[in-house]
Amino acid sequence: MRRRLRWNRSRSVILAFLLVLVTECCAPRAVALQGEAAQAVRQGIESGTGTFDHSRFSAVLETYTRVMGQRFDYEGLKAHPEDLRAYLEAIGKANLSGLSRDELLALLINAYNAATIDSVLQSFDTGHPRGVESIRDIPEVFTRKTHRIGGYLLSLDNLEHGLIRPLFKDPRAHFVVNCASVSCAPLPSQALTGGTLESQLEYAARRTLSSQDYVRVDGNRLLVTKLLDWFGADFTTPGFHGAEKSLPRYLHKYASEDVIRFLDNAGGDPPLAFMDYDWSLNRTTRLPLQDHPL
Repeated sequence: MRRRLRWNRSRSVILAFLLVLVTECCAPRAVALQGEAAQAVRQGIESGTGTFDHSRFSAVLETYTRVMGQRFDYEGLKAHPEDLRAYLEAIGKANLSGLSRDELLALLINAYNAATIDSVLQSFDTGHPRGVESIRDIPEVFTRKTHRIGGYLLSLDNLEHGLIRPLFKDPRAHFVVNCASVSCAPLPSQALTGGTLESQLEYAARRTLSSQDYVRVDGNRLLVTKLLDWFGADFTTPGFHGAEKSLPRYLHKYASEDVIRFLDNAGGDPPLAFMDYDWSLNRTTRLPLQDHPL
């Protein structure tokens, strides 16, 4: 019996280690979701003309984002969640098939960010008065189908890897989808909208890839955000928006001046290394608001 208990305990440790290893080394593939939700999104892409009001989520972002979107005041929002609750209720009833393509992409990205914020808020309880230390401390946070979008129960992975990436094929989405972690691209400080989506995506790509927090010269190589390692194919596959033959060539379009000089001097394709990913929660104390809307 003792031997069996030791084996069960060892097996649990090994499985936990393998789970962490898989999460660190790779990311879910972009595979189009099957079923009614995906059908509704496809119909909207093809023929939708409608718009959606994201003002309640903008109010949340404008009030509680900090440090140009790199931190978020969860404690403040927890005390006043009315706008977030109203927005989540509204996107739960959205008519996906009637929305235009850009309106759909804006809604799905906003929905991901709103649902992620809500998942963090739900972790606040008597045992954890300040919530979790990392979003990965929330069981099955990316895979559980508990978020109602357009009448369908979806997971965060469904939204990102089953709808946003395979159906819209725009790698700039990686710079506005926020997983509540320090190393994630900054959270937009205003909700995305269909009418301003293109400029918002361009701004987010440039803001992220021109920052030394995400791309910088390191000796004879470039040190780059792990996002471009996990999702590299989205930036180099023909058919994806703005795809280039290599990651350095994609970076050249948005990088800082010193990185562009380095790329040019290296002939366009220098060695890359990827930064460690910090999964710590992007929480902050009550800092002054930043006036840098996206």
